[in-house]
Amino acid sequence: MTSSANRWDYDVAVIGGGPGGSTAATALAQRGRRVVVLERERFPRFHIGESQLPWTNEILRTLGVRDTIAASGFIEKWGASFRGPDGPDERYADFRFARETPTPQTFQVLREKFDEILLRHSEKSGAQVLEEHRLTDAAFDSDGVTLSFSHNGSAGTMRVGVVIDASGRTGVLVKRFGRHEPDPLLLNIAVHAQYEGIPRASGRRAGDIRMYTRPDMGWLWFIPLSDTVISVGAVIPQVVHRRESKATPEESLAHYLANTPAALSLLEGARRVSPARFDADYSYLATRMAGDRWVAVGDAAAFLDPVFSTGVMLAMQAGVEVAEAIDNGLRTGDVSARIFTDYEHAVRRRYHHFRRFAVGFYEPAFRKLWYSRPPLRSIFDAVVSVLAGNWRPSFVTRVLVEIFFAVVAAERVLLKIRGSRGAR
Repeated sequence: MTSSANRWDYDVAVIGGGPGGSTAATALAQRGRRVVVLERERFPRFHIGESQLPWTNEILRTLGVRDTIAASGFIEKWGASFRGPDGPDERYADFRFARETPTPQTFQVLREKFDEILLRHSEKSGAQVLEEHRLTDAAFDSDGVTLSFSHNGSAGTMRVGVVIDASGRTGVLVKRFGRHEPDPLLLNIAVHAQYEGIPRASGRRAGDIRMYTRPDMGWLWFIPLSDTVISVGAVIPQVVHRRESKATPEESLAHYLANTPAALSLLEGARRVSPARFDADYSYLATRMAGDRWVAVGDAAAFLDPVFSTGVMLAMQAGVEVAEAIDNGLRTGDVSARIFTDYEHAVRRRYHHFRRFAVGFYEPAFRKLWYSRPPLRSIFDAVVSVLAGNWRPSFVTRVLVEIFFAVVAAERVLLKIRGSRGAR
């Protein structure tokens, strides 16, 4: 390892302490790198994105924090149920049968608690965490980066070798050197709050996420967060929301819940126990994810519609990979944009891998096949494998997924034929 003690205050600065940033900080600190995290807020802080995927377990084990998460009292999640607009049609994605999934059980988490565990683990691993520190500028030169920041009304600077933009949708460096390119097929909004008094399933399925689809291609989520509290949200196409939105988030959420008949039985005794919040739930990819001495992870680099809960897993996997790229670059003395080429390709490839399913979920042909169940159980299990977070499926699983999408394509043609006949 090359010495940088006289060149920089830190080898790496991470801007943002969410799951992507804390993962990168931990992985770098565990490699012996001097790391600082600049986080503009004070943890714990609220964040949406509570439902996790089984494939996140492998990342938690790599970081050495899986046992801490498992012992923290989070609700166990074993799968997800999907119910159609008419109520009776239900499909259950049981992670026990997901192909190639090492550990089928995962968690529903309070993100304020989950994210703080990850950030404190970064500290324990050797990273310095500076909360309530806001980045104000980054000056790049051939020998490093000078970061300017503010803290409690005071200004400061530090010198670092590489900067990781983990600032979420703010994208402080991504938007300096490029932009977030919205996905035209995934333009949605989300409005959500926490409730008590909502019944849940019994037994092993008590902790699973429940999803209710709507005829307008929107959907609702019900995510157990504790023995009494459930996160409830509506994801609605922007074109629908512009037509139906109300004055406040509370009124909009109440409207969408009241107009989803299949879910009404769950809401009879519901009591909202938190403010409702809007999220501009569009999907995007950064036009640039890296440059000389900087790279983006997590929502700063990409955000995909939350229909299959991939956000935290994608951010943390990126954090592991970017730490390896930076460590190798510092060792060889090359921290230019080219060391991040493979990393950026991997981020874009994973985005499009899961995007195919997210886009499909918003079209009638996909939903019709999903609720009628694919023709073979092995095909269904292959699809559930991807929904469990499998971003590197085997050849056989890929073939089975392709068969599924071939049947979707055939169903799409049939729906068009039926529609044209009905229009005559």
